[in-house]
Amino acid sequence: MEEKNNIPYKNLNISNSPIIKYYSNIADPNNENYQSEILKFKALNFPNNNIQIPPLNLNNNQTESSNDSINKEIHFTHKNNNFKLKNDIDITKQKSNDKIREIKKIKQIKPEDLILTKINNNTILRLNPLVYQNESYEFLSSNLYIILKDQLGCKFLQEKLENDTNNALYYFFPALIPNINELTKDAFANYFIQKLFGYLNEEQIEYILKILQPNFLDICIDSHGTRVIQCIMEILISEKLKKLFFDIIKPIFINLINELNGTHIIYKFFRIFPEFSDVSYDIISNNIIPIATNKRGSIFLQNYLKGINNFNNKEKLIQIILKFCLVLIIDPFGNYIIQYLLCLEDTNITLNIINQIMNDITFYSKHKYANYVIEKIFLHANYLQKQDIIQKMSTPEIITDLSFNQQGNFIILKILRLADDNKRNIIINIINSLKPKLEELPNGKIFLKKIQNFSNVK
Repeated sequence: MEEKNNIPYKNLNISNSPIIKYYSNIADPNNENYQSEILKFKALNFPNNNIQIPPLNLNNNQTESSNDSINKEIHFTHKNNNFKLKNDIDITKQKSNDKIREIKKIKQIKPEDLILTKINNNTILRLNPLVYQNESYEFLSSNLYIILKDQLGCKFLQEKLENDTNNALYYFFPALIPNINELTKDAFANYFIQKLFGYLNEEQIEYILKILQPNFLDICIDSHGTRVIQCIMEILISEKLKKLFFDIIKPIFINLINELNGTHIIYKFFRIFPEFSDVSYDIISNNIIPIATNKRGSIFLQNYLKGINNFNNKEKLIQIILKFCLVLIIDPFGNYIIQYLLCLEDTNITLNIINQIMNDITFYSKHKYANYVIEKIFLHANYLQKQDIIQKMSTPEIITDLSFNQQGNFIILKILRLADDNKRNIIINIINSLKPKLEELPNGKIFLKKIQNFSNVK
């Protein structure tokens, strides 16, 4: 491929490459973000192998002074795959001689190492596999970020992890840390991270969880990040790690419930961590409105009610929901919760709902969402409850009001199906008296045709 200004991709119209952003913002020394990336990762020091991450094209005269403000150092003891992490070590004692230590130069992947590949008629800019397949661990770890961003590169590093676990962990684990928040959400790198967790010990897992904590919500609701978090959950065995995980998701519990990918994490959490069910119940019961009025939250709440094994907790939660009946019944998603409660066909629950809406039954019958709840009442209420509602709704005022409303039409049709002959004829006579005005409305003509199917009066 012909190079132009030593940056061959500059004149290519490629927007779907996972590494375009990397080279555009980091690898170009003329970009202002380049220096900021250097400063960002300069604080991390790996004394055993001098791995610099992410890959940066350091100039020959770049050095690291002993007076650099370094707050953390991570030490790894490479013995029986047991890494020891030590944070907040004052390394000034180790550098008391104030000597300048030169950064070890490691070969970096360059823009010319990229190749164009066509996948499903899409042109993808990716790494040439020949660049890294026979390289050392120092090279792989120093370029870990960009190799993981490539599909073939990610698979290659996974094979390294499987076939040479000790060396792979020794080099890849520290190199992964600075970019782990981003890589968990990457389409390819997330698979490597999932596999990596299967080889980590408790101390390493705890360390990563604390690193991920500030961005935990963004990771959980990401389509790739949610897989990583669910993978982590499966390997949390000790009570310490389980509690740490719960402490992390507790502040964002409702947010996770209300997000598609976050909901998967909550479902899995209840399945594999039953010891936190009581605390989780308290969080849910105190946040009924924000959960029930959300699309995902409404579905979750219905499934949660189905899965509660504690009868007392289930009854308490139902009563809490019923307190908000008049709010939920007119909500696009909250009305489904009330419909679900009616489907339980519990006489007391149904009576509670009927009593709350009966004083303004006309309004709810004409409402876009509450209308569905009224229909569910006619479907699941017992015989006496249905007849009581029909009796109260069969007045000329209510029938007239509902006849001129599209939603109200459906309720009248429900009443006609359930009413006795005498009551049905009374309602039909009221509607026939409105026929001239109803015929002027598009929906009115359709409504009158349906009424004729119930008519016994010619």
